[in-house]
Amino acid sequence: MVSRVSPSGTSAPARLGTRPFLEDVRDSALAALPASLGTPHSRLVFTSLQMHFGDPRLHYEVWPVRKTGRLELGLHLEGPQEWSRALAMRLAAHADELRAALGPAYELEDWTASWCRLHRTLPLRRLDAALAAEAGESLAALIVAAEPLIRRLGPAPASADAAGRRRGRRRR
Repeated sequence: MVSRVSPSGTSAPARLGTRPFLEDVRDSALAALPASLGTPHSRLVFTSLQMHFGDPRLHYEVWPVRKTGRLELGLHLEGPQEWSRALAMRLAAHADELRAALGPAYELEDWTASWCRLHRTLPLRRLDAALAAEAGESLAALIVAAEPLIRRLGPAPASADAAGRRRGRRRR
């Protein structure tokens, strides 16, 4: 870890830019994931990290939101309204299982007119290696809890997916 000397003479962890911070979060999460899940695809999108296992509409996300002073960690369902809601309802039916694995801080909610998310937020502190490691471990814990459940539940009903595509629903 890189340190710098503060004006008071004490050593403080080096501040990271958003992109290096998110790269460190990704690396920390990947290191903590069991091999049995496989390796997720990952991408940096503006100021967020997204990881998914084949369908980018269903992805895990870390997003430092400076405007609100929060760090969001979540599972995002960003497809057509019917698709997102169908998956959210299936996850809601397993809320006790998810709560037991993740704790009570996670909320499942409609986020926009067509998207849903299972998420929690943390106070946004200095973007440094320590926060990246903490966020990476939390992201890995979410993936370990949610991904096997998602795989057991299977994809959203084809009718929900097709209905949304037919109407061209892809809005925020």
